Amino acid sequence: MGEPTRAPRVLLVALVAALTLLATACGSSQAPTVPPIAVDPTAQNLAGQQSLPAAAPAPARPAAPAPPLVPKLLAPLSAIGSRTGPQVCEKFGSTPVAGGRFEVQNDAWGASTPQCTTAFNTGFSVQADHDKDSGPAAYPSIVWGCNHGNCTRGTPFPRPLADLGDVRSSWAVTVPDQGRFNASYDIWLDPTPRRDGDNTGAELMIWTIRAGGIDPIGDKTGTVTLAGAPWDVYQGDNNGVPVISYVRQQSVREVLDLPITDFVRDATRQGVVKPEWYLTNLQAGFEPWVGGTGLSTDAFNATRDGV
Repeated sequence: MGEPTRAPRVLLVALVAALTLLATACGSSQAPTVPPIAVDPTAQNLAGQQSLPAAAPAPARPAAPAPPLVPKLLAPLSAIGSRTGPQVCEKFGSTPVAGGRFEVQNDAWGASTPQCTTAFNTGFSVQADHDKDSGPAAYPSIVWGCNHGNCTRGTPFPRPLADLGDVRSSWAVTVPDQGRFNASYDIWLDPTPRRDGDNTGAELMIWTIRAGGIDPIGDKTGTVTLAGAPWDVYQGDNNGVPVISYVRQQSVREVLDLPITDFVRDATRQGVVKPEWYLTNLQAGFEPWVGGTGLSTDAFNATRDGV
């Protein structure tokens, strides 16, 4: 009975041995580890095309240019508003404008022809029909400073030239196509800080318009460049008071930030104005010889050091 049980045990041992050999054979057939394929970026791709190089960085856009700097005007013109206001017809009558900062004067000093001036906050207009060949019939104008005892509100004048500062003015006018006249600044200087009476130092005129073939007092003495423009210079005498006049070679109906101080310095350099004197007032207006109606100061401003 013991002999027959041996065969199953032998078969079991043989089966275990066979399974062991089979596992060994399977393990020995595993493929070795394969290193990754190195890719050459210059090699052809499967389509036979050369690989594209890396894209170049886009060029930087140039910075937008900075806007040009516009210098701030020290004497900007006011917007033109209503052109109605008091009418001054008295020969030497005047009235304040712009809250008293300036004064509009009729100043019909040179003729008996009727003249009226309508004043408004930014300027004035003239109504007249003069007919004079020998010289100006009047000087309707706007005043800043002290003139024959009348001082405008808050004026810095009279002021010594050594402390004049940066005086500038802007002025826009309308003028007729016909007539004999000028548009001009009239600046008065005195050896004393005069507030009334006639100035005895010098008269300095700046003509921005000359129409009808008229000339300033005196003779032409030369040409200078001021405020970026050429000016003919005349020197003469007005009832014993020295006069220097600057006549712009090309007339203009508007000036912006005209550097009044530069003209005073040039007149001092030329010996007409003395450095120890005072500037008492600045005026801007018209000297009509023939006509007058249609002359208008549309806007005006003047400042010292921007105030």
